[in-house]
Amino acid sequence: MKPNSRISLLLFMLMAFASAFAQRSELKKAQEFLANEEYFMALEYYNQAEERGAVFNTQTKLEIARCYFGLKDIQAAFDSYAELEQQLTSIDVVNYAACWHMQGGFDVAIEWYEKAKKVQGVNPIDMNKLIKACEWAMENGRLDPAVVVNPEIQLVGDVSFGIQYYKDGVVYSAEKQGRSKEVDRSGKGFLNLAFAKVVNGEVQEGSTVFSKNLESDYHVGATAFTSDFKRIYYTKVVRIKGGASRIKIFVSDYDGSEWVNERELAINSNDFDVAYPAVSPDNMYLYYTSNQGGSGSQGGKDLYRALIKSSGDVGRGENLGPNINTFGDEEWPYIDKEGNLIFASDGHLGFGGLDIFKADKAGDSFTGVVNLRQPINSGKDDFGYVLDPSDNTRGYLSSNRLGSGRDDAIFTIAPPVIQKEEEDAPPIFGLDEVPVVDMQNEVPVDTTPKVVVPAVDISMFPASLETKITSTFNGGVIPGVSVVIRDANNGTMVASGETGDNGKVSIVIPDEYKNEEQEFEIVFSKGSEFNSKRMIVNIMELEDINNNGLTLTPNFDDTVLDDIGTMIVPYEGNKITKEGLAVLDELAVYLLQNPNIVVKLNGHTEAKGNRYNNLNVSQDMADKAEQIMITKGINDDQMIPRGYGERYLKNKCKRGVYCSDSEHLINRRIEIVVWRILE
Repeated sequence: MKPNSRISLLLFMLMAFASAFAQRSELKKAQEFLANEEYFMALEYYNQAEERGAVFNTQTKLEIARCYFGLKDIQAAFDSYAELEQQLTSIDVVNYAACWHMQGGFDVAIEWYEKAKKVQGVNPIDMNKLIKACEWAMENGRLDPAVVVNPEIQLVGDVSFGIQYYKDGVVYSAEKQGRSKEVDRSGKGFLNLAFAKVVNGEVQEGSTVFSKNLESDYHVGATAFTSDFKRIYYTKVVRIKGGASRIKIFVSDYDGSEWVNERELAINSNDFDVAYPAVSPDNMYLYYTSNQGGSGSQGGKDLYRALIKSSGDVGRGENLGPNINTFGDEEWPYIDKEGNLIFASDGHLGFGGLDIFKADKAGDSFTGVVNLRQPINSGKDDFGYVLDPSDNTRGYLSSNRLGSGRDDAIFTIAPPVIQKEEEDAPPIFGLDEVPVVDMQNEVPVDTTPKVVVPAVDISMFPASLETKITSTFNGGVIPGVSVVIRDANNGTMVASGETGDNGKVSIVIPDEYKNEEQEFEIVFSKGSEFNSKRMIVNIMELEDINNNGLTLTPNFDDTVLDDIGTMIVPYEGNKITKEGLAVLDELAVYLLQNPNIVVKLNGHTEAKGNRYNNLNVSQDMADKAEQIMITKGINDDQMIPRGYGERYLKNKCKRGVYCSDSEHLINRRIEIVVWRILE
């Protein structure tokens, strides 16, 4: 072997060794973060290892699934576990069952909870309670027509959790502007208290810092006020000796201009967390959540109460007992004006995740725990329920039901829109006779406002998703494609199915989802053979899918073809960006060298403005990309431009979800898809 060849081989071996060492180092760090339940950082290191070429074994893939589950990214956790269904053991069986539970697949969840009963270390009694919860959810899934729950538009985007009425507005937790990019173990920026005015039941634009004195370098949130608004209780994350952190409740007083005299409550400890305070209407008790365990604990996090002293501190905590607390977590207590307890729990009968429950006041305790059902609750975490002091039909709750589930948002609670029945038009002189009214016997007219619920003919809506799925590459049908339909508003699983040998799938749409405003999130996937496709569609758009079919793009063995299938051409306004033009240059070089390759230029837009206009814009941009390619010498027979409007979004930014301009811009793109190879 020549000297230069030996040197090259040695350098190659050293580089390979260094790369392998870096991969092992990153995997080790990822596992350390996972062991400490720091899921966000764990995922960061798993991703770095993958970027360096690491090939994950089954155990590592399970660890990644646990990270997604810990971050409440239930869709990603579900997808990860589904690929490893036959290899699941220990806690992963329970997690996978919970994923099905939270997505509305209650019958499948029951099967996996049954399997979990045989896993070492899992309490079969707890699994039986979760099975009972699934059975309850299957029988109680209809929406309560007397309640409407919608995202609070003014607060979506920068809000994590927790809101409370305060004088003429609301106090809530929001990421402080202008801070460093330091994040917590979930990858979220640190929160402090903000204030926004409320006028006629609507939050106004322009929030302000609630109190400079209450700001912290870490999280501050979950407030409660005494009835005179002269004292505030709030939750803070604090560092303790050794570098760990604890959640504690603090109290401060209002001196007429600012909140002062901050002090820590006696119920706090460096050994456990104390959080989410609520003050009873008579200012006698402070209710809170703790995982302190010990005598009287039911497991997980329990609800407690303590007498409030004149100093603002509290006495010894009292566990609310087994009628309220369960083997799961009970959090976010709230006491309404009648003294009833409202709280969040994942241990009582529910739809998965935290649901909101109510227990009636009975003397000095509470009884009759009931689930507030949908739409108050969803398959995700729902918590932080509060009512308007002047109107108990309105209020707020917090939930992670939007998007992937990693982020919490605040939702409004309100009754349906009330309309007065239209009065008859006055008689026209000469055409109608003026009636003579006997005033003594006149029957009073009922002017009480009525809820007008127009009759809806559900036969006008598509009865099912019934379509054929084919390959973008050769037009062949694709059997075994998993199709999952979810309610795009709350993430609840609606139905699911799989294509047969003929590539066709038929999934019935339940009647309760047949309304004009209904939007679905539909995911089509087939393991690693094809690229998955995610769609947000209105119920009426199901007819388009039924009539036109749907295509999936295969993952090619050819590296170059795989690379082409991942090409994205971004554009702004009606112009392709410099980055997009560079992608087209790269594509042109390949197509000139391979005139037998045919690609589709699929145009997409964000979900803003007029839907029909978006469809035209996406087609125009796809046509523009084709014209640019023609000027580079590409035959137009090698390209098929198609516009899809806002149907295929890359992120959470569907209609009704607040997103920044940069987030919306991600959806303005032209995707390159390998269509076929000409013979």
